[in-house]
Amino acid sequence: MNHDHISSAIASTGVQAEVLNEAERRSIVISALDRLGVDVTSRAPWDRAPSAQSVGRQKPDGWELIPKYVGTSQCLMFLEGARSIWKFSCGTDLLRVLEDCPALEFYVCDEEASYLLCSNHHDFIVGWGAALPWVARC
Repeated sequence: MNHDHISSAIASTGVQAEVLNEAERRSIVISALDRLGVDVTSRAPWDRAPSAQSVGRQKPDGWELIPKYVGTSQCLMFLEGARSIWKFSCGTDLLRVLEDCPALEFYVCDEEASYLLCSNHHDFIVGWGAALPWVARC
């Protein structure tokens, strides 16, 4: 299970990351839907988004680029379905964990859900909200 890969990578890298509690998780899910129009609990939300609300680019290294967008800010990361959401202190910590995982589809946003980024199994990065211009330039 991919959730186990994330937990194992967090443990093996020594990265400090916390799993949001259920109320916090629900709040992020609702914020992503309200602010970005994305149901992160659905299967492949990147495939359902109207093109005006999201932009995608094929980038085999997209999974490495997303932590660069995050930079020094805190971020939230989750897998398809958003059953668990991890909070990372910065993009560097996120990258350390991703480097220790097999390839997987993942999503990253901030606590306000002002942006959402996805790296999917088709080697695409998809962005919504404030991340749209960044993905368009990738």
